[in-house]
Amino acid sequence: MDRIRPCDRPGCGAPAAASLSFDYGLRTAWLDDLLLEPEPTAYDLCATHAGRLRVPRGWTRDDRRVAFRPLFHEPIAV
Repeated sequence: MDRIRPCDRPGCGAPAAASLSFDYGLRTAWLDDLLLEPEPTAYDLCATHAGRLRVPRGWTRDDRRVAFRPLFHEPIAV
């Protein structure tokens, strides 16, 4: 069974739902769906903290999370 990773925000024990990464040079922060494996350059955030994320003035916040995840993957008939 997979171990649920907690949010990396201090004091928060909620399950992680998104991964945050950033590039100082580009002044960009990316929010992605939770990565399958922990990355040393990304932070795991719960849904609440990911939704409240604010970036510094002059930075860009790029939310690349998928809004809807299907329960089953069905091929599309052509």
